[in-house]
Amino acid sequence: MLLAAQIPDAKISGCIKQYFKLNRSGPELVCVDVFKHPELGHTIKIRINGRRNRSAQDLAYAFTAAAAVANLHGHIEVLWVEMNIIFKGVETTQALAQADCTIDALIVRNCDTQDWLNNCLQFP
Repeated sequence: MLLAAQIPDAKISGCIKQYFKLNRSGPELVCVDVFKHPELGHTIKIRINGRRNRSAQDLAYAFTAAAAVANLHGHIEVLWVEMNIIFKGVETTQALAQADCTIDALIVRNCDTQDWLNNCLQFP
């Protein structure tokens, strides 16, 4: 379910940054990129610095922010989150999810979050 109002690519980064500013207890946003990936299609990529003891929540928060903005955009195909956790060095986790499936689970709540974790979220 897409909303009628659509935001352009140029505004996506600012919208996601604003989303992260609203939650001061959330992960640190490093950068946001919106691009046309040759294999994945129109993609939002978010890079965050997660916390070791809250990495699952930080990852879910980043996907929720991306899904909320993708829902307003209307033409995003893939959400990509790269999370760095600094603990005895840097550990990086990359996760991908189809935008429609993520919007359905995390924004519209048409399916269970566990279904999203099992069927949509991928760790390449």
